[in-house]
Amino acid sequence: MAHADEAAQEPNERARMGNIDGPLVRCARPPVAIVTVNYNGGRFIGEFLCSVAALDYPAVRLVVVDCASRDGSPDLIVRLAPGAVLIRCTDNLGFTGGANLGIRWALARGFPYVLLLNNDTVFPSDLVSALIARAGPRTLVVPRVLLHGTAGLMDDTVGEFDLRRGVWRNWVFGRPCPPELSREREVAMASLCCLLAPASVFRHIGLLDERLFMYYEDFDFILRARSAGYRIWYVPRATVYHRKSASSGGGETPFKLYYATRNRVALLRRHGSRVEFLRFTLDFAVTRLVRAAQYASAGRTDLAVAMLRGWLDAYRGRMGCTFPPPGPIQT
Repeated sequence: MAHADEAAQEPNERARMGNIDGPLVRCARPPVAIVTVNYNGGRFIGEFLCSVAALDYPAVRLVVVDCASRDGSPDLIVRLAPGAVLIRCTDNLGFTGGANLGIRWALARGFPYVLLLNNDTVFPSDLVSALIARAGPRTLVVPRVLLHGTAGLMDDTVGEFDLRRGVWRNWVFGRPCPPELSREREVAMASLCCLLAPASVFRHIGLLDERLFMYYEDFDFILRARSAGYRIWYVPRATVYHRKSASSGGGETPFKLYYATRNRVALLRRHGSRVEFLRFTLDFAVTRLVRAAQYASAGRTDLAVAMLRGWLDAYRGRMGCTFPPPGPIQT
């Protein structure tokens, strides 16, 4: 069974960082725990840590949860960010399990806000300041997320969501920012690539669902939060640049396709009505078989098998880590 060696790390962390709880009492601005999950992120974690170090918000504490990386990135984190809290896991707990360890660390120390932030991002120094300015006890705040290395093209991290099909409505991925996302507004859905949340939401609705491991856990969490009366507020002047799916290999991989397929079914079963789920099941069965045939004809039987396996496992109730994560990516 996977577990985290947090207890063994904490005395060393306290020795390096001094009084962890001090800023919660002394600082006039609400302290923010930045929680990020690392898995073989050595290719890009340095740029992420540089962005964190340059933040102009004075009351932040970085919490890195390493999910059994094998690329030496934990040692790199210690060297580049000696003031960060590093929680080392002996097994890969997935994004959900890793994020939950960091969230529990922050809640146990009384942080009023938690910023979930992908480690394959970079961002300007005013990110936290811009988000916290719109935060509140019933408000979760998200920035505009652009694809790293593009001329201002959008990532698919905020907008409207079609619960009948389990997909974004008016998909903006890879496109310039549309007018409706150029101003502050309440939105129906957001990813957890970058999300500032009050600690109260985790105490109220619970943490991320670890049965999902990764992918679609953000949609599940946002739907639960909104059902409990929280709102999602979008702040486009806060900007993040995201390397899409960097930790899972980028692009379309068997790993990503398996979990995205399985968890999409799980999400619709949990949050949709019985009639909606039945309609989805019939449509999804046809479209997945067609897609599998397309993959096979293109010589990508690995993708076809992974997708069909995820589809079947969803209906068999096989959840958690049921498909092995990829190893370190060679560059």
